Amino acid sequence: MIVGLYTKDFALLNNITNKIKDQKIKLRHLDNLSNLGKDLQIIISKRRIKNCKIPQIQPENLDVLELKLRCKLYTCSGLVIGIDPGGMIGLSAIGTGRILFMNTYDNPNDLAIIVKSIYLEIGLKAIKIGLGSPPERTRILDVLKEYSSIIQLVNEQNSGSGSHTEAATIIALRQGKYNLDEKYRPKDGEISWIQKESRRLSKGLVTIDKELAHEILIGEKTMDEAIKIYTKKMKLR
Repeated sequence: MIVGLYTKDFALLNNITNKIKDQKIKLRHLDNLSNLGKDLQIIISKRRIKNCKIPQIQPENLDVLELKLRCKLYTCSGLVIGIDPGGMIGLSAIGTGRILFMNTYDNPNDLAIIVKSIYLEIGLKAIKIGLGSPPERTRILDVLKEYSSIIQLVNEQNSGSGSHTEAATIIALRQGKYNLDEKYRPKDGEISWIQKESRRLSKGLVTIDKELAHEILIGEKTMDEAIKIYTKKMKLR
């Protein structure tokens, strides 16, 4: 893919150059538009160029620029994204039968920024979220609540033991169901597991109570917060 860069903003030029990692995307700096060449497929410009027949992109969030380029090249808009919840969150975006973008995120807030950019700059048809990792899933649902009308929950069982992005791709391809109104209710076994984890993470010093374990599972508190609250509670007794 040959992409023209038409801008006199050298800071933007450098930022774009640093962001494009895909070796299939070849950037070409354009000083003027008089002789573009027949091999040029897309132009990136700071402002829209009038009467330009070549498809063009105005960059906003540079973290989704590669995705915008691929969407422009393959003429796709309504994307489906899959999200694999967990300590590390996997994301995969699919359009016209192609995997167009994959990445991982440390926390739901970083994920929400990317999802918002994709939604506003390209368009989203569906957001599919795996049913695993209830605490992380709940936090993801919370930061993406403005997109609840297009969110689907997907059974991620047998989604493989590969990377987070591979799991997210499988989730994106599976049939989801709109059941966000069904409140997640932690099971006794899950609560017990969280209590055991609190003991392990505190090196045997603390085993949080069931109420705090429940709050962790529904995404209201993190494990660190719960351990600190329980430790403080014990000191007051």
